[in-house]
Amino acid sequence: SINMTVSDILKIAGTVAVVQVICDLLARRWIFSSEIYDHQIRALRRANGLFDKAAASSTVATNKDKAAKKLAKAEEERAACAADVARRHASPQIFTSIIFLLLWKILGVEYAGKVVAVLPFQPFGLLQRLTLRGLEISEELLDLPKTAVADAAGRMVVHIEVLTQACSFAFIYVLCSASVKFIVHQLMGQKPPSGAGGGFGDMLGDARVQRSMRSLGFDVEELKKNM
Repeated sequence: SINMTVSDILKIAGTVAVVQVICDLLARRWIFSSEIYDHQIRALRRANGLFDKAAASSTVATNKDKAAKKLAKAEEERAACAADVARRHASPQIFTSIIFLLLWKILGVEYAGKVVAVLPFQPFGLLQRLTLRGLEISEELLDLPKTAVADAAGRMVVHIEVLTQACSFAFIYVLCSASVKFIVHQLMGQKPPSGAGGGFGDMLGDARVQRSMRSLGFDVEELKKNM
């Protein structure tokens, strides 16, 4: 019989969900509940209001040059405020990415060489590299159907109708990260306010960031086009 249970998959999915919930709760407690974040949100709302007001005034202004300068200044201030808020949201994302990288390493050790699922289809070449990642299967065995195979450490025996349908921890973890992790974050995570949901694009809109990147030799306009 295949050394595989539904509990293995549920354990991986549950671990991903719990870790994401913890990361989101920590972010709410230490970042999104802080006075600094509240101040940045209020500043962004005020900047959005000033920009909207300047944009409306510029359409009916008699002095177009003065109105254009006022609009440009309001837009620059709004971009700076949006960048500040975007940086606050980027911090927990970076922290969460590091945590899930560590989780990948920890669970990878626990499920090393273990088949945790059998795919109902034959994966193509590139996908097969991921589904068989961590499974010690020789090239000769991949061509043999209905083969009983022992891994190098002799920990288990796999009986699979077609050996290439074996699925390792890595593939299940990637699927959970793309589905369970995403859904949990949508339910528990702090959504960025209107005008600051562009992530790195909002940070690029800040004149201060643009000056720093230009001093390092980056083409800011080209980066914006590729976002």
